[in-house]
Amino acid sequence: MSRVLVIGIDGMDWRVLEPLLPELPHLSRLAASGFGGELEAIFPPDSIPSWVSIFTGLDPSEHGVLESIDYFKKDVKRFAVDTAAFRGRTFWDRAGELGKRVIVVNPLLAYPPWPVRGVMASGPMFISGETAMEPPALRHRYEPPPLGGIVDFPDARELAAFAEKTKTETRGVADFTARLMRGEPWDLAFVTLLTLDRMFHFFWRYQDPDDPTHPRRSPHADALRGFHRVLDECVGTLVEAAGPGCVALVLSDHGHGRRATLHFNLNELLRRNGYLQSRIAGPRLLSPRYHIDRAKNIALETLHRLDLEDLSYRVAHLFPWTRKLKKGDFMTERAENLATASEFGGNNPFGGVEISKRRCAEEGRAYETIRDEIISLLLGARDDAGRAVFLWARRREELYGGPHVDRFPDVLYMMRPEFGTSWSIHRPLVTINPRHRKISGGHRPGGVLLAGPLDGWRLRRESISPLGVADTVLAVLSDGALPTPGQGGGSFLERH
Repeated sequence: MSRVLVIGIDGMDWRVLEPLLPELPHLSRLAASGFGGELEAIFPPDSIPSWVSIFTGLDPSEHGVLESIDYFKKDVKRFAVDTAAFRGRTFWDRAGELGKRVIVVNPLLAYPPWPVRGVMASGPMFISGETAMEPPALRHRYEPPPLGGIVDFPDARELAAFAEKTKTETRGVADFTARLMRGEPWDLAFVTLLTLDRMFHFFWRYQDPDDPTHPRRSPHADALRGFHRVLDECVGTLVEAAGPGCVALVLSDHGHGRRATLHFNLNELLRRNGYLQSRIAGPRLLSPRYHIDRAKNIALETLHRLDLEDLSYRVAHLFPWTRKLKKGDFMTERAENLATASEFGGNNPFGGVEISKRRCAEEGRAYETIRDEIISLLLGARDDAGRAVFLWARRREELYGGPHVDRFPDVLYMMRPEFGTSWSIHRPLVTINPRHRKISGGHRPGGVLLAGPLDGWRLRRESISPLGVADTVLAVLSDGALPTPGQGGGSFLERH
C-alpha cells in the first residue's frame, strides 16, 4: 500500500513559481519526478470555499461554504465558519474509514479539531483560541506551534518584522508536522501552510515593476522570492520525514497576481440603466448624503496619492458607519432595487449581481428576462479605452447545480484582472482603487499542482481538478482501486 503526503500551500501561483524553480531544489525535484503545472481554481477563487472543495471533492454549491474574508472589516478577527458542513466528510475522514492512519495539521477552518483515526491539530482563524489537538494528550508530547489563519495586518513600517515572523511560523508548522510523521504511525499526512497568501497580499507591489505603486527602491523587493525559498525548505523537511515510497502532492487553492488597481462602480452601472434606485431624490448638490459620500471618496483617493493608506485604514476603524459608506448602503436602499451589486466577491474582479424577485413581481417584469438584461448589460460594459470590462457573465446555474446554488448571486461574473468591484454611485464607472498599496496582491483563478514521484502511476491530465484531490488521495492509498464512490472530480492518478 502507498503512503501519501499532501502539502497545501495557500495562494501559491504557478506563473510565479515556475520561473523560480531553478533555485528551489525540493520543489523542482518533485516536479521532475512526476508533474508540475497549474491547477485551475474553482469559482470563486477564494480560500474558504476552495479549501472546503479540496477537502471534500464537493463544489461550493454542494457544500455551501461560501464565506470570504474582507481584511478591511472592523470585525474580521471575530470571523468563524461552522465546520458542520464538512466535518466527517473530508478526504482524511474517508481515509480513516478505510482503516488508514492519518496525520492532519493546520487545515483551514477545521477548528476545533475532531477525532480522527490518527492525529489532527488545528488553530483558529482570527477568532480567539489556541492550537488544539486530537487526541488532546498528544499536545503535551509534541508542543504544537501557533496554527490557524491570518492574525496580523501590518502597517508599512511593520512589514520587515511581519515577514520574519511569518517565516518563523511557517518553519514551525513544517517542523511540527515532521515530528508527528516521525513519531506517529501514518498512511496519509496532510499539512497546510497558510502563510504565502499573507505574503502575497502585503508584498506583491514590491516585486512587480508594472504595479503603479511599485517603489523603485525597497528593502522588500525580494521578500516573495525569499519566502518561496523558505517554502522549498519546508517541502524538503516534509518529504524527508515521509521517506522513500511516498507519493507527495503539493497544491494550492488559488493563485495570486496584482490586485485590482481600478474599481468598476457596478451599482452606478445598474443605476444608470434603471435597475437600482438612489436615495438622492432631488438635485445631488442639495443632498447631504451626496456630499458625505463624495468627501469620503476624495479623502481615500487623496490619502492613496500621498501614500497614507495606513492612516485611512486606522481612521476608518474608528467609525462604525464607514462600512455602510464603503458598500454603498448609505446611498441606496437595497430592498427597493431590482438589481444590486453583491458583496459576494468583495473588491475582487469576480462577483455577482443580486436580483430581487419581489421587485420583479411588483413591477410586472419576468425574473429571467431581468437576468438576461443584466448579463447583456455587463458584457456590453466598456472602459474609457472602449475595451470590454467583463470577461464573462452567467446565470449561477450555468456554473453549479448543487443544493446550495441559491447562496450564489443570481448572476455571476469575472472582470479583467485590473478591475475590482465597487458599490459607489453618482461616480464615473471606472475609478482608482484607493487601497491598493495596503493590499496589493489579489487572488486569481489558477493555483499549483506538483505530484511525484509517480513510479507506477499515470497522470490523467484531462481530469486534473481541485474537486479530484480527495479521490486522488484515496485512490493512491488504495493502490489505484477507489473502494468508495467519489464525491467530486474523480482521481487524476491511476495505476498502470
